[in-house]
Amino acid sequence: CYLHSNLHRLIPRAKVALHTHQPYATVLASLEGYEFQMLDQNACRFHGRIAYDRHYGGMFLNPDEGVRVADLLGDDKHVLFLGNHGVLVIGETVAEAFEDLYYLERAAQHQVLALSTGRPLSIIPDEIAALTCKQWFAYPADCDLHFRALLQILDEEDPGYAS
Repeated sequence: CYLHSNLHRLIPRAKVALHTHQPYATVLASLEGYEFQMLDQNACRFHGRIAYDRHYGGMFLNPDEGVRVADLLGDDKHVLFLGNHGVLVIGETVAEAFEDLYYLERAAQHQVLALSTGRPLSIIPDEIAALTCKQWFAYPADCDLHFRALLQILDEEDPGYAS
């Protein structure tokens, strides 16, 4: 409550805030000092868009936590890795925030799997990662279409979810 209400109040672009404990992103958030690596095309979607909260102080029950988290996101970050906790994604629409959350977990899965090999990571150079991020958002895909397609699958497979 404290977290989300302050995000919506303090960050106008945060019309939607999705806070999850997805397994792969949470694993990365639990590694000391870990920075999200530009390891694959999905990861490049988040180039320059991630902030880190390395201070785990328990559950977000303190009213000041929302202000602190909003400050971490600043004017240009859309994803926040919450140390020892999970992730937070903000967006203008549910579809936009969900799309980021979807690709973030996929990229985090790839990173965990790559790290588990013990082999050196092949990091995409910064300038290529920046270009790929720009291409992600210039690509004519529509996150609303993706989200509606997922809802259609839910409607067909489990229509009771909506009640």
